[in-house]
Amino acid sequence: MKYDKFQYDRIFEILKHKIESGLMPKGTMLPSFADLCKEYKVSNKTIRRVVAMLSDAGLIETKERQLSVVIFDQTDPANDHADNLKAPNVPIMTDILKTAEILYYPFICYGISLCNKSDWDIPEKIVRQLNPKLPNLFWKNSKLIWRFFIARCENELSLHIVDALGFLGVEYRENSFYSRVAYQQTLIDFIEKSRKETPTSDAIKDFLAYIHFITISRDDFRCYVPADSPFRIGVQGLDQWMKTAEERYSSVYLDILGLIAIGYYQPGDRLPSHAQMQKQYGVSVNTTTQAVQCLQKWGVVEATRGKGIFVSTNIQALNDIPLDPRLIASHIRRYFECLELLSLTVEGVACHAAAHVSDEQIHELIQRLDEAKIYGSLYQPAPIVLLEFLTEHIPYETLQSVYAIILKNYRIGRKIPKLINRANASRKLEIHRKCVEAANALIGGDRSAFAKQAAEMFTYTNQLIIEECKRLGYWKTVKDIYDGSQLWK
Repeated sequence: MKYDKFQYDRIFEILKHKIESGLMPKGTMLPSFADLCKEYKVSNKTIRRVVAMLSDAGLIETKERQLSVVIFDQTDPANDHADNLKAPNVPIMTDILKTAEILYYPFICYGISLCNKSDWDIPEKIVRQLNPKLPNLFWKNSKLIWRFFIARCENELSLHIVDALGFLGVEYRENSFYSRVAYQQTLIDFIEKSRKETPTSDAIKDFLAYIHFITISRDDFRCYVPADSPFRIGVQGLDQWMKTAEERYSSVYLDILGLIAIGYYQPGDRLPSHAQMQKQYGVSVNTTTQAVQCLQKWGVVEATRGKGIFVSTNIQALNDIPLDPRLIASHIRRYFECLELLSLTVEGVACHAAAHVSDEQIHELIQRLDEAKIYGSLYQPAPIVLLEFLTEHIPYETLQSVYAIILKNYRIGRKIPKLINRANASRKLEIHRKCVEAANALIGGDRSAFAKQAAEMFTYTNQLIIEECKRLGYWKTVKDIYDGSQLWK
């Protein structure tokens, strides 16, 4: 596969979680290289790199011409690093917990709702392997159950964010054997009922509320973390999203193509210099050079040493660009994941953000939405205006960082060829109307209505974008290339 380079880390994490959770206990033989290549749809070279990483991590043992064997024993006291754990920084921990409450809850609910009868095999196996007599290991592996439900959504961006928050490294401590037994039995009962009949939304909420009541809300429930945990130093690396070199420079030239398509750059306009593009896109000079060379080759821009880079007067060249659909698919997948993350979480985020805005800031939002309407015939910027407003006023630092990533990925839409066009003017006006309606609710002081209407608008926009991508054939390309079930199966 063309994008093997960014696959190792993902496959390594999948296998690592299987081993550390006990799904692949000590003594288990890994599948052959050929079977792993087939399962993950990658090259032999990629699988060899993953196996080497697992070996270096002390998880497996490799021998020439033999299958690799799991050597990690989760019950071995040597794998318990409790002596190196410290108390979390309370303000930072509180910020992360509020972020997790707003982000995790809707994804866990959605993941549970997606599970069919056979999907429950994995969480059930993890739950039944929990040993209440080993509290540290019990709580460590119990976290993998909730990670499974998030992974079941098949949204790699959300899983990346979840892991970056550092919950897998948190060690819970309490002194009640019977509470662990009750916790395990509650999970088993819920899984058995869910196998027979998909739980209702209310049943899921009641289940999660009870789990919270018998764990984190207890007075004797304490947590300790490694010295470098996000719970002590804050969340790091949220924006370090895996990309190949080709994805990096294609992201630059696709954005420039999108800005030309919406009329931001006109024929003859001078584009930013290489130095300005490096700062704007956060890339190296090699990346911007490759991007401009591609645009030159297609006749979209003209570059003259000492003068600059200019948009070609031959705009027809935009319709004749030979873009690799697989490369476009990698950007569209990230765009879809961003849209889903936004749709599932924005109501809660909007409710919290609304509590921290002034009347003056609300009127500024209305003014920006009015200004955005003039571009509505080709490109509807109102959702971005609203998303920028929400991101700016989120009261939690970690959540604000997450939404900054969502905002950045939301702009991928203008990079997707033919997605921006002059068709469906009525739908674009409807999107703008919904944004204004939400803002007006905020002027009236109804935060709940504002949050609900903002969520409805983003859900509506998400549906329209998916519908258009299906019409353009992008949806099928993404589904053919990317198998999201690898995140949880």
